[in-house]
Amino acid sequence: MFKRLVGLVIILQSLACSLTFAEAVEVKVGGYLFHPFIQMKGQDASGLTIDLIKLLNQQQSQYHFSFIPTSPNRRYSDFKRGVFDAIFFENISWSWDKHDIEASNVFLTGGEVFFTHRIKGRNKNYFDDISNKSIVAILGYHYRFLDNITDTKILKKKFNIKLVNTPQTVMNQVLNDKTELGIASYSYLQQQIKYNPQLNDTLLINDKFDQHYEHTILIRKSHPLNAKKINKLIAKIQQNGSLNQLLEKYGLATQSPSN
Repeated sequence: MFKRLVGLVIILQSLACSLTFAEAVEVKVGGYLFHPFIQMKGQDASGLTIDLIKLLNQQQSQYHFSFIPTSPNRRYSDFKRGVFDAIFFENISWSWDKHDIEASNVFLTGGEVFFTHRIKGRNKNYFDDISNKSIVAILGYHYRFLDNITDTKILKKKFNIKLVNTPQTVMNQVLNDKTELGIASYSYLQQQIKYNPQLNDTLLINDKFDQHYEHTILIRKSHPLNAKKINKLIAKIQQNGSLNQLLEKYGLATQSPSN
């Protein structure tokens, strides 16, 4: 009798969990390689976006968030085709204003900086004029110094620029003197220095942001999870300290360079 009762309880609990999951509104979150928010190893994604998805799923049961990989260039067409509903750590000014989308409140700031190989004779004045220097950046990203243009044909006509796929390639190009300047998120550079302290002696990093990020969550306007509801979810994890704990894990609690 006792064994039957225990078995019945387990079955009921399983049914309850299944019903809860079935009733949750699915939120497909798009993301592309963007350190430290998304890092890819084969088909496996990790990073702050993945951890935030897990945190949001742990903190509530009304919505179930899942990750959908995309690319910097493909993100707009994938969104238009309904491949995903939301995208984290993005800003509506990054060519999203033409889409049926709305933005949450800003919940994280940061930025990108230029950096170069530290060699004799170079100092911070090296960054004052970038017009005559070779630059390596990431394909599909929006940059202030490029007027947010992402069309490669236009960029290569206007600038002496090489476009690559990863920030690690940007750094390697700089350290191997294949280009004069690289640009990357300040958080990525600080993360690399944390794991490879010798980079402090080999990289010269500008002390001013070229572009200042104001990160939001973007969501399809027709989706049940609107921007107002997202703001409440973010406010909850801000107030209980779990968001800040997550940001500290990635060294994003503070950002040093000036705007």
